[in-house]
Amino acid sequence: MKSSFRYVAVLITTGLCLCLFVWLRNAGEFSATSSEVHSQTDPRLRSSRDRNDSNSPFGFGSALITTGEGAIADGNPIPIYGRNGRSVDFGGLPVAAYISKWVGLARAGNIDAAYNVYQAESVCANITEPLTEFNSEADREQFVAEHQRLVTLCAGVTPAQIQERLSFLSLAARAGKVDAQLDYFMEGPYGRPIDLKESRDDLLVQTWKSEAVIGLKAAASTGEPFAFALLSQSYDVGEIVPRDAKLSLAYKVAEAEVRSTALSEPQLRRKFGSQMSGDDFDSALQMGKKLAQECCRK
Repeated sequence: MKSSFRYVAVLITTGLCLCLFVWLRNAGEFSATSSEVHSQTDPRLRSSRDRNDSNSPFGFGSALITTGEGAIADGNPIPIYGRNGRSVDFGGLPVAAYISKWVGLARAGNIDAAYNVYQAESVCANITEPLTEFNSEADREQFVAEHQRLVTLCAGVTPAQIQERLSFLSLAARAGKVDAQLDYFMEGPYGRPIDLKESRDDLLVQTWKSEAVIGLKAAASTGEPFAFALLSQSYDVGEIVPRDAKLSLAYKVAEAEVRSTALSEPQLRRKFGSQMSGDDFDSALQMGKKLAQECCRK
């Protein structure tokens, strides 16, 4: 299969990407392709950090009672999710008004404001994506209805604003905001699907690769397990950084340590053992444990 950089999981391999994202956030097994790891999460495939029991494809929960500002379901505000799967609280405002509230501070360099604007604009980045297949016509009708509500919420938000979300995200990531560092990696250099191999000479892609890995390592140093998982995957596949089985194993061990998840040595040897000597394998195990100890002592 041609290697491509896919951010909207629902467009390509919905089931596989959902399994991967939930697995990575919950310390599941390490066994996906690079394009799956870098897939951006559609709101219907919300991350485990913010998932609730809603079966709404856009994360709105139960049926909307109102569709204006501050939509309410069963007397409670209805959560809305950005491309990263995290919920965004607009405080009852439509997206355009929410952006206006924060964009001045964001342009002045306020990191939290910049991330707020990114989150808001990312909500609207999904509404132009084509529909995927559904299990039933009822599911499709529900999705279409809720998609239309999202379109209403995003009225007045321009394509230029949706694209500029990446500059606000970059600002927050470079300033050390961990969630932004993860999102910067997941969005990719253009915030849309590209083929990394065909684009390897693109200066923006090269810059993004370097900054994305630096950001993931910074996030991992805080003890963020998802950052360890993405680093392990990146060194295993070799699209973002050169392949390095020893580093891939070390980051996988660090992820497991941080999550307090048991990974048996035979299990790891089946995955990594054939790619390195016994001494390197043992060294990688110790490196992973050290990475976890160093981040968790902070």
